[in-house]
Amino acid sequence: MSDLEGYLIIETRGDRPGLVRVFSSPQNPTPSDVAAADPTRPRIRYAAFFPALHVARMHAQTALRRSMLDAEAGLYRTDPVTAAAAVDAIDLSHRRVYLAPEIESDPGFRAARVKRSRRHRLANHIWTAVGVLALILLFLFAQIPVF
Repeated sequence: MSDLEGYLIIETRGDRPGLVRVFSSPQNPTPSDVAAADPTRPRIRYAAFFPALHVARMHAQTALRRSMLDAEAGLYRTDPVTAAAAVDAIDLSHRRVYLAPEIESDPGFRAARVKRSRRHRLANHIWTAVGVLALILLFLFAQIPVF
């Protein structure tokens, strides 16, 4: 595994309601991280493998920017469903390795993920159209003789 690939993980803690932590790790989370019974211990809610981990973390920060509390610590004031949908909808190659059952069964997760994916596609189409228009204008202006 190179330094560029790894896991983007979302975790919560019972003693910090309303906060999620999004962080990167070179290692896949262990089953004990997923099933933490102690409320003061972090509990993994989502994990995905990204070949371009630094880029994925930047995309996650951008997607959750309105709820950011501490960028360095990866703390956000949001719920795990919203955070997981934001990370899962990142338009980069990735493989989901874990999703908490309560998030997966939440109808809001799929709806939020689909909404974010559509928004990403629309933005990509708009920027592609802007690029094509710029090329057309460049070609047209290159054909006009300048004295």
